[in-house]
Amino acid sequence: MGKILVVDDERDVQTLIMQRFRRAVRAGELEFLFAHDGKEALETLRARPDIDMVLSDINMPGMDGLTLLDHLPQVNADIRAVMVSAYGDLGNVRAAMNRGAFDFIIKPIDFADLEATIHKTLEACRSVRRLRDALQETRTAEAASRAQAARLRRVLDGSPIGVAIITETGELLYCNQRCTDLFGVPAETLQHHCAPTLFRHVQDRLTGRPSETEALSASEEIHYVREDGRTVWMAMSVDRTNYESKPVFIVWLYDITERKVQAEALRRAKDSAEQALADLERMQSDLIRAEKMAVIGQLIAAVAHEINTPVGIALTAATHLQTASEEIILTFNGGQLRKSDFQEYIGTASEVSTLLVANIERAAALIQSLKLVTEGKANSPRSRFDLRDYLSDIVLAVQVQPAASRHQLVLDCPDGIALDTYPGALTEVLLALLTNAFAHAFETEPAPAAFVEGVGAMAGGGADGLEEEPDGSRNRRGRVTVSVRLLDNERIELGVSDNGRGIPADIQPRLFQPFATTRRGSGSMGLGLYAAFNLVTGKLGGEIDIDSAVGRGTTVILRLPLDAP
Repeated sequence: MGKILVVDDERDVQTLIMQRFRRAVRAGELEFLFAHDGKEALETLRARPDIDMVLSDINMPGMDGLTLLDHLPQVNADIRAVMVSAYGDLGNVRAAMNRGAFDFIIKPIDFADLEATIHKTLEACRSVRRLRDALQETRTAEAASRAQAARLRRVLDGSPIGVAIITETGELLYCNQRCTDLFGVPAETLQHHCAPTLFRHVQDRLTGRPSETEALSASEEIHYVREDGRTVWMAMSVDRTNYESKPVFIVWLYDITERKVQAEALRRAKDSAEQALADLERMQSDLIRAEKMAVIGQLIAAVAHEINTPVGIALTAATHLQTASEEIILTFNGGQLRKSDFQEYIGTASEVSTLLVANIERAAALIQSLKLVTEGKANSPRSRFDLRDYLSDIVLAVQVQPAASRHQLVLDCPDGIALDTYPGALTEVLLALLTNAFAHAFETEPAPAAFVEGVGAMAGGGADGLEEEPDGSRNRRGRVTVSVRLLDNERIELGVSDNGRGIPADIQPRLFQPFATTRRGSGSMGLGLYAAFNLVTGKLGGEIDIDSAVGRGTTVILRLPLDAP
């Protein structure tokens, strides 16, 4: 009967193993004992020295699996440990093998693989114990040494583990069939070609170590390049003993080539996945930057177009004032200036001056908003600014866009609130939210036949609040509000709300994920809210939430500190 100690802090593991191996347990082929951490496992091993193998998780509270491996040789030198590790946890797997683990299993556990590993390990344990029993018999029964040596050879030759016996001078006294299979040469050739390499590894184990058996028994990995060019990886452990009245080293060699190939494949897969992730993140960053530049380009074009109107009016007014001034000068120089002419000129100059001031101020405000948009980089330095003045410039820059010009954009912000934060990052967030609102909140509806034919149309919009587009469709006038209120002495709540169509409930959990959009066919990449979320929760040190329902509009709520972290 094979006795197995399972060490795992998850209680469900006991139920799963007993269920999976219930037939073997009932048949008396296997017996399972359970412990929930390394300390409890050591106590069980001391109480039950007949346990053949340990199946242990690596990550456990209290004493973990790696520490347990360090203590196993002190409790039972014959026991073999199989470690359970998560997929891709190559560091812990390698540490476990360096500390003497016999094999490892990857989570989630494949029970067919586990069953095969258990039988293989139990067979190895039985083989090792048979070998050590045989060696002990040779020490205690000198008279039957030749018979015992023959028996030992038969056992070794049938062992799945490579075994070599080397003297302290490096002479190879014995090697089993498995050993010759590993090195890929006949036994007579092994003495000259492979024994020096094997003895060098034994000497490396002796360097700087005490001479006790425990210091040598822990396995280490070695590799050998055979004559056929194949590289063989082996787990090597060494024992000191006497053989034919000579002090010798018994070298145990376990073939781990397949495991190393699997580990290398896992490493390459991990590197490939990491490279793919880096490429994806770089592509995602490029797409976010492209979408930001597209939004800024649209704003610049709209503001530049809007500036033409006040500049054109101002130029016309200035030209008119220049003409009037030239006429009054000619009249004055000719001595024909009348009081009524001068009064008319003063009236014209006053009206034109008022018109000039109003339109130049309008153009200056648009230029200021254009400057804010073009300089509003996310990596711009932090500064302290008045929030209402800042939001006024943002609103002015956005409301001249064609998509926003058909709707109301309202600012509701009290005076006297100052932020010490990153205005460039906040600009990118607000531009993304406002552009998103005007692009998605208000649908253009196809016009009824009567409306397309002109029936019911009114100046300034239809009777139902819809405006007619050039293609005959109608666009419902919407309202977007940017509102601010103080939450306490340290934070503000900034909301961007609309009275549009709202967001379906099934889409809302994915709004802040990259590439989440309902208008991919219309050119939307679905990165605006994702970029806004990262800036708000990262650089601006705040929070962002969305409250929306179909038919009731949408509100995006930013909670920001007055002083950014």
